[in-house]
Amino acid sequence: MAYTLEDFKHDTLRLLIEDVDQFTPEERAALLERMDAEDRLRGLPTEDRLRGLPTEDRLRGLPTEEILRVLPPEEILSGLDPDVIKAWLERTGH
Repeated sequence: MAYTLEDFKHDTLRLLIEDVDQFTPEERAALLERMDAEDRLRGLPTEDRLRGLPTEDRLRGLPTEEILRVLPPEEILSGLDPDVIKAWLERTGH
């Protein structure tokens, strides 16, 4: 069986992948520019995907109920004015 141009391309790509740590920053940037966002993020843990994003961006689009569901009551209440808490307790009969 003949060694084709496609075989050569495939083997070359495999060698480049193995040596990607030797790429210059410019070469890495050029490679990343050719990839779509989904491919660039595939396999990254959530913490890495969100690193560097401001809190407002990370929470954008999440319903308030979903955000509050994961917080302990003490943490939610600590961010409120005590007078607001007292007024709510009185209004709800607690």
